[in-house]
Amino acid sequence: MNKNFIISGVVATVVNLLANAGAHFIFLKNVFEKYPPVSIEFQKQLVRPADQLVGWAMVVTSLTMGFFVATVIKWSGARTFASGLKKGLIIGFLFWTSVNSGLYASSHHFSLVGFLADLPCSVLAMTIAAAVAAWILGKNTETVNK
Repeated sequence: MNKNFIISGVVATVVNLLANAGAHFIFLKNVFEKYPPVSIEFQKQLVRPADQLVGWAMVVTSLTMGFFVATVIKWSGARTFASGLKKGLIIGFLFWTSVNSGLYASSHHFSLVGFLADLPCSVLAMTIAAAVAAWILGKNTETVNK
């Protein structure tokens, strides 16, 4: 692990978290409220309100996703923003289609509308995080090649 990899993982974490949070508050929150998969009463039992989120677990999930993205991008060889976008789109689409389809197939976590709304938002967040990670990883290559 080098400094640029650690920086790319941390920055991918922040970008992914901000993009997902933005999508949630701007768009997905309304979709999930309008098309709940279960009754509102049951949903309140399953989902923690914002003031009851477990902080350390949010940090762990955010960091592991950011470093997952950085690791896959590093292994892919992407070193520019554009190549990170391409690889990130493929990785994001495959990853989130698998996760969301699995949740939709086996639980009441999503309504069909919620599933279809969440998928492009999650893919977009991971794609942008991957592009930024590739760009940061490419900075190390530029420095070495000079």
